Amino acid sequence: MFYEMQFKIGKVAQLTKADFSPNYIYFLDNINNAAIIFDNNRNCLFINNYAENILGDRSDISLIGDWIRSKVKDIEHKSIVFEIQELPLKIPTVDEQDLAEVEILLSKLDVSDEFWQQLKEHKSLNIREPKIKPDYSPKLEETPLECLPATAVNYDLLTGLPSYNLLLEYIEQEIIFSHQRPGYEFVILFIDINRFKIINSSLGRILGDHLLIALANRLKKCLRSHDFIARMGNDEFAILLSNVEHLEYATNVADRIYRELSTPFNLDGYEVFIEASIGIALGNNEYNKPEILLRDAELAVSNAKRQNKSHYQVFNLSMRGEALTLLQLENDLRRAIKREEFILHYQPIISLGNNQIKGFEVLVRWRHPEKGLISPGEFISLAEDTGLIIPIGFWVLKEACHQMYLWQLKFGGLADWKVSVNISSKQLALPNFIVQVQQILQETNLSPHNLKLEITESCLVEDALSTAITLKELKSLGIELSLDDFGTGYSSLSYLHQFPFDTLKIDRSFVNSIDNNVEKLSIVRAIISLALNLGMNTIAEGIETVNQLAQLKALKCQYGQGYFLSKPLDKQILENIIANEITNPTISALEDYHSLWDEHLAREQLLFKIEHLRQELEDLKLENADLEIMLDTTTEHADLVEAQLHNEICDRQKAQAALRLANRELEKLSVLDSLTQVANRRRFDDYLLQEWQKLKQEQAHLALILCDIDYFKLYNDTYGHPIGDYCLQQVALTIECVIESTPGLVARYGGEEFAIILPHCDGVQALKIAQKIAVNVNQLHITHENSVVSEYVTISLGVHSLIPNFESSPELLITLADKALYEAKAKGRNQACLYSEID
Repeated sequence: MFYEMQFKIGKVAQLTKADFSPNYIYFLDNINNAAIIFDNNRNCLFINNYAENILGDRSDISLIGDWIRSKVKDIEHKSIVFEIQELPLKIPTVDEQDLAEVEILLSKLDVSDEFWQQLKEHKSLNIREPKIKPDYSPKLEETPLECLPATAVNYDLLTGLPSYNLLLEYIEQEIIFSHQRPGYEFVILFIDINRFKIINSSLGRILGDHLLIALANRLKKCLRSHDFIARMGNDEFAILLSNVEHLEYATNVADRIYRELSTPFNLDGYEVFIEASIGIALGNNEYNKPEILLRDAELAVSNAKRQNKSHYQVFNLSMRGEALTLLQLENDLRRAIKREEFILHYQPIISLGNNQIKGFEVLVRWRHPEKGLISPGEFISLAEDTGLIIPIGFWVLKEACHQMYLWQLKFGGLADWKVSVNISSKQLALPNFIVQVQQILQETNLSPHNLKLEITESCLVEDALSTAITLKELKSLGIELSLDDFGTGYSSLSYLHQFPFDTLKIDRSFVNSIDNNVEKLSIVRAIISLALNLGMNTIAEGIETVNQLAQLKALKCQYGQGYFLSKPLDKQILENIIANEITNPTISALEDYHSLWDEHLAREQLLFKIEHLRQELEDLKLENADLEIMLDTTTEHADLVEAQLHNEICDRQKAQAALRLANRELEKLSVLDSLTQVANRRRFDDYLLQEWQKLKQEQAHLALILCDIDYFKLYNDTYGHPIGDYCLQQVALTIECVIESTPGLVARYGGEEFAIILPHCDGVQALKIAQKIAVNVNQLHITHENSVVSEYVTISLGVHSLIPNFESSPELLITLADKALYEAKAKGRNQACLYSEID
């Protein structure tokens, strides 16, 4: 079914039913009346040249479509005549004739297939409006899948949000419109919930589903009612913002989402904190396919996660290059596994009690045929993401066990040495992980007592029960277990005792400033004490200075590793050190380290040209290590006493800093309205006085717009306070969106009233802004059945602008804007009025 609307110049009688000849479309395109054809879903299918000149703005067309939708139920076989003033928007002029001489004729059209085919082929058919935005409240989960209507597959059964397929349709429409209207832009926000898999595994899928539903509801609160949000996958959402004039609006939405999600979720008594990474991609006429735009938004999400500097990233073309680089690196990594291009380096683990080597940690390096030696920091995260960490991890484990057994055969006396191998969470989650470890030990002939597996804290919370069972079985085999990077992950001290760890490894982030940071010193002391109480030993990672070493010895940390003690070495250098350790145990093996490392460094430089000469200078520092350790040992107890004396002072300083931070947060909250997140009345008064004094000096205009939601008390009584609060939030967001590029302040003036202060803005400019606010609020389509002026929520606005002087005051500006507001209400509401002294 189609509907035709024509603007007729002059007072005319009702039109008879149109005769659709084969050339009717082309006839309509050349008449001197505005003609628009809509379908039953208020999509604009045709707009002739005359109408395009009058209603070229897309939002106006959409508004007329909604208006037609509300009128068509009264159309039967004849046209209906409306006055131009009944339109939901103002048209300044039609051929420079008085608006009173324009009538609108709305007709219901029963057309032939021939007409429809002609309409589809016409060039103007592409000017069409988005489909009706979905209602996010269908109870699809209550209906069996086989009984769902065909349209239900376009919605997510859990959250009721649109699905990926429907999102693609909407993006495609935006792309089409951007090609038709130069300068038109829109934005995609891709949202990825961090650590959702861990939360889902810890609390169970039922609470995980409840979290997703609550999350979807919070995301909707951050948007205008006509913005589009879809669920992309398990923990991914996408938001489409149409007609975005400034990218800053999209980043403000991202900030709003981040703030909304920072408040914890309460799920059946569990308090859950989540964070999201957001990718922002700007859509315009450079795009032709929705999938490409979504890909760019996903690239921005990945970049935000890698950078870890901000909760959102805006896409730029360099991200595509980075993605291609990662893809090439992944391909190279797959070939490297087949060709066994990896080598192992070994970092000695030293007993801090006697300076003797007690084992080593195995570190993998990639000997790339073109790029040379690649450190694990450049490819391990990629291997984790792609699952390639599993074959790499087992190759490392087997190679390390084999090498350890060969050294035991060659040297003897290494019965108590441990070879430490890092295990990824993906390896640990394999159902046959224990079988594979046993098979490797059997094939390499290494005793389980000489193997230590290092597990990160993140492994403990992904599936705590299964992980505990696996670790206990490994422990029963005689394999030792080490908790790596302790204190940096997500584990809880309350259930640490449930896992059979032998060792806690103190992360380098605590060790690297232990000699000058009292807080980190206290943390390290607490970790060592905790390990002692749980029957574990401790290994400090990242020891780089003499002072760090002395502090750790004084704290009774048993073992240490780091560049100060020894860099990671290749097997030849480590063999020489082992030989020296075995044959002359009274002399520290580290004394021969310098010449051996220099040989290793020179060889690596010749082979790969990636090591730098400055490493040789760093190695020279080790020559005086023993002397400095002895000197520092005599003062280490004094350092600890001094540190303890400063604890109280530092605690007081921390408390003062926390108090200052709390005061700043309190001050920020004191100027914001808690419901709408715009400025409150206190901030309004301060800002108005501040701008008044400044503009009085500059002799510049200061405008004030007072807004009042029409019949809001009746709306609140009808729908209830929660719905009323939602309405206030949506109106506040709409006002902010209108003035986002205009300097000024939006404030909640009280109840359902808002106030807008606009510096350097005269009355005419302010009136245009107020009129745009009125139109946009009505376009929210928030149903108000008991309103006298419209079926949707509307707003009345009063405007006044003046140049501050000694004869006027801020109170006068408020009074006159308030008079204009009452004038708008007296004229029938849903409009803006500028104060005039004539009135």
